[in-house]
Amino acid sequence: MAMHSCWRPSEQELMLGGDGGSDSTKFRYPSYVQDIMGIFSLGFGPFRWVCTSGDPRDLETSDIIADKVMQKIIQGGITSASRRQYEDNQRWIREAGKHRLVVGSQARILYSDQLGRMSIARAFNDAVRSGQIRGPIVISRDHHDVSGTDSPFRETSNIYDGSAFTADMAVQNCIGDAPEGNVGCTTQWGGVGWVK
Repeated sequence: MAMHSCWRPSEQELMLGGDGGSDSTKFRYPSYVQDIMGIFSLGFGPFRWVCTSGDPRDLETSDIIADKVMQKIIQGGITSASRRQYEDNQRWIREAGKHRLVVGSQARILYSDQLGRMSIARAFNDAVRSGQIRGPIVISRDHHDVSGTDSPFRETSNIYDGSAFTADMAVQNCIGDAPEGNVGCTTQWGGVGWVK
């Protein structure tokens, strides 16, 4: 069994001593969630789709469909902050196939709000129904959902109550989701933290 090495921050990345609270190790720089993941406040979160046919052409078609759906949403009128997120997603989806990012399943991940997820899902259903896509597409949320990841060196790095180094959020999220009928609910540990 291979052992995974865990990434640890350098001394330059940490401020040691903290603010006298229970967590004496803090990042010198804003944490991933604090500084970058503010898109959650707009309702944007990650979701994943998998082309069950395993056919790369279906993934390519799904990319084109998702791009068209997002363009239609932009043209329909949305806030400037949401527009920037959709445009970032369009740039990502237009470039993804060129970079051969798929390993194994024909899958893609995208950040979107509820409007985008629902609109893309409907468009996929229509494409499967019409035969444009050869097999069903499974859509799921990704582990980066709010409260889904505990990583003391990333997502929860600057939580100051001492819980940055526990799996509270991921475990509570998993325990809460399982009885609600989530059939793909797991808790796992990776190289940098716990994930629901």
